[in-house]
Amino acid sequence: MRMIISILLATLILLLPSCFYSDSDIFEVEPVPGDPPVISISTNLDTLVNPPVNDSLQVIYNVEIEGGDLYYVAAEISDIQIFESDSIHGSFWISHSMSAVTGVDTLYMDFYYSSNSNSLADVTGFEARIRNLKIAVDFNLGVVN
Repeated sequence: MRMIISILLATLILLLPSCFYSDSDIFEVEPVPGDPPVISISTNLDTLVNPPVNDSLQVIYNVEIEGGDLYYVAAEISDIQIFESDSIHGSFWISHSMSAVTGVDTLYMDFYYSSNSNSLADVTGFEARIRNLKIAVDFNLGVVN
């Protein structure tokens, strides 16, 4: 029994220096960036010219990213955020009350996704690339079908 305890203590003593950390040591790492992600965005409004928002309009989007991750999607009209999500597939509604003027206004959709720079910020999810999508929509205020 004493022999086992002696061997165990000897092993622990030999491994003891590997358990210490010194903040004066420098541990440099060269990030190896990957290729920038290839992003493809499609919506149900892609083939429409100035889709009308008589009462409401549903916007359905789909994001495909090769070699990266989607962090966040945000949509706004007239500098007012109307939608946010972290999903690559989703939908939201635009109502006629979201624009103060009759006529064409712009729906802005911003897609934030990984940069693949392999920096510390990228690895922790705080370094993003942005793809902007602008869609003209026609707010027919007062006209409800």
